[in-house]
Parts: sequence; structure tokens; C-alpha cells
Amino acid sequence: MYDTKYNMYVRKLISHVAKKPEYWHLAHQCEELTDESCYALLSESLKKLDVGIPFEYIVGWTEFYNYRFQVTENVLIPREESEILVEQAIMILSNFTKPNLKVLELGVGSGAIISSILLSTSKSISAMATDCSPEALLEAKNNSIRLGVDITFKQGDWWDALNSNEDGPFDLIITNPPYVGTEKINERNILSGYEPSISLYGKEPSQSGTNDAMKIIRGASAWMEDNGTLLIEHGFNQRKILSDFAISKGLFVLEQIDDLSGLPRVLILGK
Repeated sequence: MYDTKYNMYVRKLISHVAKKPEYWHLAHQCEELTDESCYALLSESLKKLDVGIPFEYIVGWTEFYNYRFQVTENVLIPREESEILVEQAIMILSNFTKPNLKVLELGVGSGAIISSILLSTSKSISAMATDCSPEALLEAKNNSIRLGVDITFKQGDWWDALNSNEDGPFDLIITNPPYVGTEKINERNILSGYEPSISLYGKEPSQSGTNDAMKIIRGASAWMEDNGTLLIEHGFNQRKILSDFAISKGLFVLEQIDDLSGLPRVLILGK
């Protein structure tokens, strides 16, 4: 017996292949797909869903913070818990009084986080985003163009993507680095083996899953304005180790945020 989420995806797929509004199926549950091409597409899509391919990859888009983003297997599917980064960023930006702000996202992926921030604030912002993957950068750029937000994109590993003579310092830095530890690899692959492993575990996977977060924290001070802020998403069991590490690198723990499930999820660090 299929679970409720599967049934929801099936209904959404019907609307998708019929090229109807998302909730069209609710008012047309007794209708049949008579177009052979639509029926064939639905059949193929259901086969993909049955073998575990995420719904978002099948249809090529996902909803995040009330906006729609293109997603392919080149990028991680944005998670609902990452909307906390957007909400916190908007609040932090609202407290600045200077007219022009500089914002950076490290590891931009699909561009969902920084694009949502820019679409949700009236502040004048110079935005920059990095990723080690050229395919991810292209996807993020396409999303930003479609949504009408202006972002400068740079390729490279974390701080290595930036030019010290041209970029920064930044008023706000946001990042959702890979934070799944190696002990979770088999478990996560059962859920979905289709998302890019580098986005989940990083280039150098570790048991704790904190390698990339520590690299970011280690170099953050040099790229932050004196009153700048670093927002970093992390695993539920990584709060203490990352907080202690940040303090050892001269940063201040301004706030610790839990997700909607009550699990530790975001650190807000200041310089």
C-alpha cells in the first residue's frame, strides 16, 4: 500500500503531464487521460517514482519559500528546513541602516536560498554566490534570471572562489554546506541515491560531517565586515562542535536556531 506522500506525488504528476494547474486533479478525479502522449509520459514518470527518483527531479522543479526553482540531478533538492536561513537572513538584513549591503552565499546549488532572500527584502543588495560545480552555477544563474534577481556567480571551493582584491568584505554570509557524516551514507542512499553526493557529504567526507562547515568558519573572519554575520546550516548533532570551533576562531555565537521539528539546525555567528 502506497503512503500518503506517494499518492500526493501521483496526483501532482497527473496535473503535470496534463499541463494543468497543480490542483487541477482535485476537481477532475474521475476524468481519464485520453491523450496517448500524456498517458505515456505519466506511465514513464510513475516508473521513475517507483524506483525512488525524487518527484522534483521528475518534473524538473521544486517549491521553496513560495517560489518555484528549476532542479536537476546536478543540484541538491532544497529542503524545507533551509527556509530558516532565508527567514533569519531577512531579519538580519532589516536591522542594517546603511544603504547598500553585500551578501554572499557559499555553495549556492540551485540558488533557492539567496534568490528567495533577494525576492523577500527591499534592501539594496550586492549579491554574490559561489559553487564548486559549474553545472550547479548554470542552474542557479538560470533560476536567478527567470526570477529577475541580480547575482554575481563565481566557481570554486568555498573561499577559494573569491578574489581578495575585488570581493568582500560581506555584511551577511549564508551557507548550507554538506553535513552528512559517513556513518549516514548507506541510510541516505536508501532514501535517494540520485542527489549529488558532493552536496550531501562534501569532497572529503568525514564521520562527523563537519569538514566543510569548519573550513568555512576557519576562513570567515577575513571575509566578514566588522559587524558582519555568518549564517550556517548544520546537522542536528553538530551544534556544540561547530559553536566551540567558531569561538576558537574568534567568532561570537549570536544565536542558535532549531528547525520546526525542534532539532538544532542553524548557527548565527558574528565577528
